[in-house]
Amino acid sequence: MGMFKRAVLSVTRRRGKTLLLFAFLLVMATFVLTGLSIWRASEIAQRDLRQRLGGKFAIQVDWDSSPYVVNEVIMENVVDEETGKQSTAYLIYSTVQLLPEDIAAIKAIPGVKYCSARQEHLAPVEELSLFPGTIAVEEKLRRQTKVYGVCGTEEDELFTSGVLTLTEGRHISGGDIHTAVISRDLAERNELNIGDYITAHSYCQADDSYTGQEIRIQIVGLFTPEEIEQFHETIPTYDKIQNRVFVDLQTANDLAGDAHRHGRGFDVLQITVDDPQDMDRIIDAVRRLPDMDWAAFTIDTDSSAYESAAAPLAALSTLVVILLAVIIAVSVTVLALLLTLWTKTRIHEIGVLLSVGIRKSSVIGQHLVEVLLIAALAFGLSYFTSSAMAGQVGDRLVKGYMQAEEETGENVAAAAVDFGADALSTAPLPAEKGIQVSVALDSFALLCLIGAAIISAAVSVSSVTVMRLKPREILSKMS
Repeated sequence: MGMFKRAVLSVTRRRGKTLLLFAFLLVMATFVLTGLSIWRASEIAQRDLRQRLGGKFAIQVDWDSSPYVVNEVIMENVVDEETGKQSTAYLIYSTVQLLPEDIAAIKAIPGVKYCSARQEHLAPVEELSLFPGTIAVEEKLRRQTKVYGVCGTEEDELFTSGVLTLTEGRHISGGDIHTAVISRDLAERNELNIGDYITAHSYCQADDSYTGQEIRIQIVGLFTPEEIEQFHETIPTYDKIQNRVFVDLQTANDLAGDAHRHGRGFDVLQITVDDPQDMDRIIDAVRRLPDMDWAAFTIDTDSSAYESAAAPLAALSTLVVILLAVIIAVSVTVLALLLTLWTKTRIHEIGVLLSVGIRKSSVIGQHLVEVLLIAALAFGLSYFTSSAMAGQVGDRLVKGYMQAEEETGENVAAAAVDFGADALSTAPLPAEKGIQVSVALDSFALLCLIGAAIISAAVSVSSVTVMRLKPREILSKMS
């Protein structure tokens, strides 16, 4: 009689022991499979967070140590008309800046998601009647607004964070010259449309005014802010989100006039990566770019938004791994003890099988097949019991995950404000459906592998005490 047939007959004949072993294996498989499902769900949630939030680092001029930083006196012994005090005006700039070709090289690095850089100017723009602020400022400033010079608006952080959304026309791209993107509200207030032109003048340092070369700028896109400032907020005219104007880098340089004679690039570049776990690799790749002069720049990393949001998920993943290790260790111990007791009650059967010439390995194999037959049914049923348990666990995890989502939204909003949203209230990121804990086929396959390993270890341990004896010794014990 073959080993498999003997195993089937043994399982069907010992119904009480079979049911007991089946119940134990079902409970073990349910806990292991539920743990695997929770671990898998937490890993997926962390991956989704990494992809959605990314990580950030900034390359910026090293104002403290760079040999290219110049502190230039532009106006000396200036007398304040009201106080009569004298002061000196300085212009601090770096002769080495981040250029569009540097940004293009960084964007080509695998894992880089966005590169956002701006020049910022406070300048008047003709044809624009601005929305008034809530703070009284001098007449000159009431006619000025913030003009941002960018390589492209599509990757600017105000757009990628959702603070601003392009609703008509197109984004500014790297090859544009004398183009602008303004707010839809500002366009409607001034009866402007896509394709219309607005006028500005370059800055003249001699008389501290924008009275230089005329610059004709074409409107190519309109944006809509997620939120606008409320009436009770204190904000000057030039800081209102509806008044801001985005222009291409060439236009910004023309607008700066002789104030930017020493630099035509950017002082700061904000880089967002797809996965915060790749941050070190990407920074290392950036440092190895051949055309970057690192005597002029420094790198500052920021993955706080992801780290704070992922902390509870990482803790959950670690806890689940520990629990799985405990469950597996306890399962091996209990199953080995149970099978050892049963093996001792089968000394007569083992002695007979060995006396008729059946090898010990075949006897051990029979015991292994017996447990595996019962386990196959228990593991199959555990798919349904674990699905029910995983659903209940998932509902409990949603609350903690949603709280992490809210904290994440606050962190991202704060980052957007720090970078340029100023006093604007940024809406948090939309909450997802929480942690979706379900039993997947890959988790079930992993359960089968773990279960087979547990059973093999337990059968091996339980067989040692008897299988090390010779057939004559086993028969003598029987008598």
